Amino acid sequence: MKTKKDNMYLELSTKNCWETSDDLAALLPKTLYGKSKGSIDRYGFFQLLAKRCKVKMPFRPFGEWVHAWMWDEHPTLETLGFSNLRRDIPVIVCNKTELKVMKNEGFSNIQTGGLPFAYVDKQHESRNAHSLLAFPPHSTENQTLTNQQSEYLDFLASLRDDFEGIFVSIFGLDWGGDLHQAAKRRGLNTVLGAHPNDLNSLYRTRSLLDAFSFVTSNTMGSHFIYALSVGCHFSFCGPKYKYTEEHFLNGDITKTHEKRLMEILSEEYLRIRFGKFYSDHPTMGLQDFKFGKSEVGIDNLLSPKTIRNTLGLSIYGQIQGVSRGIQNRTIRGVSQLLARKY
Repeated sequence: MKTKKDNMYLELSTKNCWETSDDLAALLPKTLYGKSKGSIDRYGFFQLLAKRCKVKMPFRPFGEWVHAWMWDEHPTLETLGFSNLRRDIPVIVCNKTELKVMKNEGFSNIQTGGLPFAYVDKQHESRNAHSLLAFPPHSTENQTLTNQQSEYLDFLASLRDDFEGIFVSIFGLDWGGDLHQAAKRRGLNTVLGAHPNDLNSLYRTRSLLDAFSFVTSNTMGSHFIYALSVGCHFSFCGPKYKYTEEHFLNGDITKTHEKRLMEILSEEYLRIRFGKFYSDHPTMGLQDFKFGKSEVGIDNLLSPKTIRNTLGLSIYGQIQGVSRGIQNRTIRGVSQLLARKY
């Protein structure tokens, strides 16, 4: 007699299915760390673009690219992270909503191009329909996560009988830290996720998501839309991670963009916008391939020629970029000198 669990997995079963942690590890690219010089370098995106555009010389990109998915219906320059940029610098955003915001703020060299993740092709055909991948919150370069997520990890551990394996993606900046150790103490499988300075990070993230049918999390982030865009069943389950005012403001109540981030990360806001993805169990996670593809900007992908022209990936573009940099530094230097003098 088939159980409810058997029926749940029946239509998800695949011929090509990895089985062990070692099998999963074999699907993931090795880490390759390098120094990031800007937003386009992060997570190995420029290396990916250079390959896509067949750029063989050691060019450097001139411009900025929005990496993170912004789920705010009314994004601002601050929440997009570009409030301090010069208005003439080349900027590539995900969609038309962000484009409009930037144009209204006076940016003159801007276009839509989708998220970097949208440029990563499918990495393999081995997807496990009987294991679970979880994404807890993670540290950033500016703030270290000290919360061990004990309640959430206990919740994941309680699901052992419902899955053949439970894997927790640990962000590179947290690898070896409190969260990582807390997951291991509970006997959960841990797998290294993305790292800002890993040149293979985007490939690794895509490969990891390609390996699972069920993905879950207790916090909002780009992982949500990435998972949907590659066909995973996604759910927000278990004790939710709550961001505090101190986390964003650090006592500075003038930081209006951090206050907005706190608002759009509230459970009230998220349930209104994405309520159908909240469930009591990860096996109830939903697929929404169309929504996922739309949100990563799959319809806005730029051609190699446009990318090369926009980011100055040519001899002429490099000369222009360097000249613009020298000019900007000169202007800043003169301004600082005059400020000190007067």
